[in-house]
Amino acid sequence: MTRISDEQLDYYADRFQLLSIARAGIKLDRYIANPAQSELMARFIKLRLSKLRVSFVQFCADPELYEERAVTECEPPLASQQAAILRCWQQQDTGVMPRQHADPTHGPWLDPADLIDVAELLAGWRDDSERLPRRNGAVIEPMRHHRKHRSHRNASANFKLRGANS
Repeated sequence: MTRISDEQLDYYADRFQLLSIARAGIKLDRYIANPAQSELMARFIKLRLSKLRVSFVQFCADPELYEERAVTECEPPLASQQAAILRCWQQQDTGVMPRQHADPTHGPWLDPADLIDVAELLAGWRDDSERLPRRNGAVIEPMRHHRKHRSHRNASANFKLRGANS
């Protein structure tokens, strides 16, 4: 085990913080053990080259080449982005555009006469609620059914059908 001086330790600790190497998942003791490789690994992770199918060994061979490649190439789209791309291609190919994605500046659905005034809507709801039947001030819903229908065989206590008097 080699010992390093306090000045070197301060230098590497400051550089560790300055380069934000901890964000790459590298700890300070690992960085101090091999600063050059740890800095390369941090650059590799920061450039997200694994998304472009570049290995760390390839990156170590020529960092400038892959750094330029990371800047010029786009990452592959996420699954949700891929689905949106496919929808756009389908709309271009078929010429059919769903209504929710249609141009909102054209079409009959933006007629100003169709817009609803919120105050008018609330007043209508208040009128409807005042017409509902109430019991002791609370709104009740009138029953449109009965618990037991009169033509149902169990509507009354018919013990003969149940076999109670056998």
